[in-house]
Amino acid sequence: MKIRRITEEIEKYAKPELADEHDRERIGLQVGWLDAECTGVVVCLDATLDVIDQAIKNHCNLVVSHHPLIYHPVQKIDMEDGHSRVLIYALKNGITIWSAHTNMDCAELGINRELIDMFDADYSSNDGCLFFARRDAITLRAFTKKIAEVLDDNSVKYVGDGNKIVEKFCVCSGGGGNAADIAVAMKGGADVYISGDFAHHDYLFALENEFPLIEYSHFSSEKIVKDLFEKILSAIDGLKIVKATENRPFRTLEEL
Repeated sequence: MKIRRITEEIEKYAKPELADEHDRERIGLQVGWLDAECTGVVVCLDATLDVIDQAIKNHCNLVVSHHPLIYHPVQKIDMEDGHSRVLIYALKNGITIWSAHTNMDCAELGINRELIDMFDADYSSNDGCLFFARRDAITLRAFTKKIAEVLDDNSVKYVGDGNKIVEKFCVCSGGGGNAADIAVAMKGGADVYISGDFAHHDYLFALENEFPLIEYSHFSSEKIVKDLFEKILSAIDGLKIVKATENRPFRTLEEL
């Protein structure tokens, strides 16, 4: 079957129009050939040199990633640049790279809906990639601990009163740690906003406004995308699907 058949199956669920407006030109084909015959697919969070090696080892000529390899315009192909090396390595080995990014965050079978299920909650609504949900009452401290456990992420932290009761929350997978998204969560009536990649001034804003935050690692919140890709693609008979081995790009002192 053509590679295009695999990408079209994903787009049945992660429709391109679901992507953030700024993201729509970044999703989809990154490099390669959609009309090539597919020998197998490696699903991953990031298309790295190691993931390309895994594709070669498993005789797969398609890599489906969550994060687009080409997120910013490529000004030049410089072999001292990591992204350039991935592009050339993939092309040299006949490997196509294709991505579903914020359209996968927002899909019904997407990352944020899966996180809500993992957090024992029920989906309420969403504003783009920011998803609101309700769950049984729990303290902020206990909720943070639960999130750390279900994501297997010992870097999870919180800002605010640990005894505050949480029932309604807003979650954004990956890196939604910014002032604009915090404002959306507050306006939507959330008791806490959960995301990754917060900055120092986001913490201060949260403290000053008595609005709690829970922060997980970008990687840990989105590594589940591999299971979601596999679930979607299992509908295609005979397709070889390999879930890439990937690790969080940093370590905590507990792991040293």
